[in-house]
Amino acid sequence: MKLTTRTTYYQLFTVLIFCLSLGCGAGDPGSASPSKNATVSGKVTSGGQPVTNAVISFEKPTFGAWGSEIGADGTYQVELAAGDFKVSVTPKVAATTNMEAGNVPQATERKDIPQKYRSASTSEVTTTINEGANTFDLELNE
Repeated sequence: MKLTTRTTYYQLFTVLIFCLSLGCGAGDPGSASPSKNATVSGKVTSGGQPVTNAVISFEKPTFGAWGSEIGADGTYQVELAAGDFKVSVTPKVAATTNMEAGNVPQATERKDIPQKYRSASTSEVTTTINEGANTFDLELNE
């Protein structure tokens, strides 16, 4: 099988989504990454309806990002390190079994997730997560 730039792009994107779903930060006291000392849970909605088939990410610019898939009812839960975060919501990309050149998976058109929320740098959504349990509900508005 010949690897192409598109195949490499798909592989990198898959690794990124995997890392976001697991969260980053080892929590080792000797590590530069902070330990997970907080949880945040909530519901993501758009037009009052639950957002599904998506990922919510909490980005801490100096340490990376933590994330979780959003459930069928729009809820999520993430373990992370307390601090200030930029928040984004991205559609999940459909997996493909056909890895032939030119068959790169694409995000489906989603009207329930406005483009501005799909990157922490453009969403303008921020939150502070304290140690322990936190709740953060998010309504996506155009």
